[in-house]
Amino acid sequence: MIDLDDDSEIIEIDLLVGHTSTIRAEPTTTHNPPRTHDWEVYVRSADAHGDLSCLVQRCVFYLHPEYPNNKREVNVTQFVIQESGYAGFHLPIEIFFRTKKDPKKFRIEYDLDLHSNPEGHINRQKETYVRKFRCTFYDPDPDFRQKVLAAGGKMKDIDTVSTNNNDSNVEEESIPSPASPPLSESDPDPARPGRDLETLF
Repeated sequence: MIDLDDDSEIIEIDLLVGHTSTIRAEPTTTHNPPRTHDWEVYVRSADAHGDLSCLVQRCVFYLHPEYPNNKREVNVTQFVIQESGYAGFHLPIEIFFRTKKDPKKFRIEYDLDLHSNPEGHINRQKETYVRKFRCTFYDPDPDFRQKVLAAGGKMKDIDTVSTNNNDSNVEEESIPSPASPPLSESDPDPARPGRDLETLF
């Protein structure tokens, strides 16, 4: 725990962690069970102009043990992995920062959900899911502060936080679902919101 005073400095950055799930036209025949979906998972800055490579050294994605080489390390931008599968699973992600001081990494508990489309609607062959995580750093050194700002971070007013905090923390925030594309008249649930990531930017 640390005590914040008028000279303390707080900086925050929002990260988008999400995935895209696409139903294959035909399941794979080389896997057992056959894989019905193609998917990708990514880590991005919520700031469209932020350069996450300034801040993040690497991301480690921990896939289900059924996958060969299920610990996937990505050390180049974009921080994304692509695979195929037949069911969702828990997928922890560790984000390592370019710093020699703690905290050197954050761990995010992510759930990979592979959607279903039993009615075969063309607008539901592909689904995108996004979660936003806010990373907060207290009294970072000048070099690390510049890296966070370059990646899309923002300075926070000291008066808006409590006086006792950890050196850093991660909190999750919900993201409103973007508008869905037009659905056919036969769609059984026309009020269901779409999740097309492109509409977020």
